[in-house]
Amino acid sequence: MEAIIYIAHGSRRTAANEKFISFIRRIKNKPGGAIHAYGFLEHAEPSISQAIEMCIDKGANKITVVPVLLLPGIHANEDIPNEFKGYPDIVFRYAEPLGVDEIMVEVLMDRLKAAGFEQTEDNAVLVVGHGSREQETAIEFETLARRLSGEMNVEVHTAYLTTPVFYLEMVEKLVDKRIYVLPYLLFSGGYKAKMEKELRMYDESIKLCDPVGFDEKLIPLIQKRAGEVRT
Repeated sequence: MEAIIYIAHGSRRTAANEKFISFIRRIKNKPGGAIHAYGFLEHAEPSISQAIEMCIDKGANKITVVPVLLLPGIHANEDIPNEFKGYPDIVFRYAEPLGVDEIMVEVLMDRLKAAGFEQTEDNAVLVVGHGSREQETAIEFETLARRLSGEMNVEVHTAYLTTPVFYLEMVEKLVDKRIYVLPYLLFSGGYKAKMEKELRMYDESIKLCDPVGFDEKLIPLIQKRAGEVRT
């Protein structure tokens, strides 16, 4: 029997984890005969191993694991796959993170439009990622920014929360513009609150957009990634 496990990072905030669970339940309601489960990399349960055990208890011997992560990085490339090593009798197939896709560009455009973005010389877009030590992550992030720039015909800048270039440094460089800061995050949690606090030192020239979050539009992209699995 086959199973699909959707893995998220997890948050210290219960409300954020519940949003993910609600999101995954909408995917589980789509037609399909496989066992569906979810798990968290950290901060919440079920853990990845608990989710795997639950699927095995239900009779699964083939498990597709879908990392519900925005970009590749240590978590997607190492931490999650390492959890499979304790189950030599189970066939695991592993999907790619959400990555660069037109759906992601569309969601970013939605966030900017909801914040009132207009294409003028005085407006600037700053997409802010979490940050990673992996070069692959930065490459995909920059690719996504270029696609967003092409769709909206505006220059899109990038920066990070935890690694250089730090987003406040980029804000200082763009301070003569009306900046639309767009958090590229699924679990915004404390990060958005922190950004709101840090950006209060500026005037109305900065607009903090809603983060990506668990948007309904991501469902077909997650299903697409689940269909592109590798062994």
